[in-house]
Amino acid sequence: MKPKLSIFFLLLLVSIEAESQDNFQIWCKLSPEIRLNIEKTPFEFRWRPVDNTTLPDINIARTDIMAGLTFKHFKFFSYSKFDLLKRSWTGIRVDINTTMLDKKLLINIQERFFWGLNKNSEKHYYLIQYVRYKIVKNIQSGILSYGRWKPEDPFNEGHWFVGPILDFTIPDNFNFMISFDKDIFSDKIYMLFIRLGYKIKIK
Repeated sequence: MKPKLSIFFLLLLVSIEAESQDNFQIWCKLSPEIRLNIEKTPFEFRWRPVDNTTLPDINIARTDIMAGLTFKHFKFFSYSKFDLLKRSWTGIRVDINTTMLDKKLLINIQERFFWGLNKNSEKHYYLIQYVRYKIVKNIQSGILSYGRWKPEDPFNEGHWFVGPILDFTIPDNFNFMISFDKDIFSDKIYMLFIRLGYKIKIK
């Protein structure tokens, strides 16, 4: 699929889904991330200075800090996050990364578990699947799937978003990702997800 057709396909899905629902909600998530890698070491640091989620009745701004290391196809992170609603968490994140089809098909699976650091912050769990195919050198297209639950809740009482994704690698270590996803546990909730990334390598 050509890059222009991929963009058209994503925009078409957005318009079709929106037109097919009455009183639907579109949540928006903007998540800039700075990634720091130390050359010839397995260590990696990530910082999301303002991870912003906008819902119909509230805007949630958060700061995320991750420190981790890579071991073969795995990444292990210590992950802490703090929002403006006076909630804070610490937890773990585990990534599994692999490739297929001559490294054109990229598969990433993540699990995250967070413990609350105060009475306002409940434990919760994420499961994320990120599968994309390299269309051309700097453009990938695929499917993003991510769910969030409290440990004590039944599976279908959380949120599970699934939808198409476009991922662009821009010169000078910039990355841009956009996805439009439907919550499969709700007929009316959608998520527009935008990730802006910048990677720094230290020699």
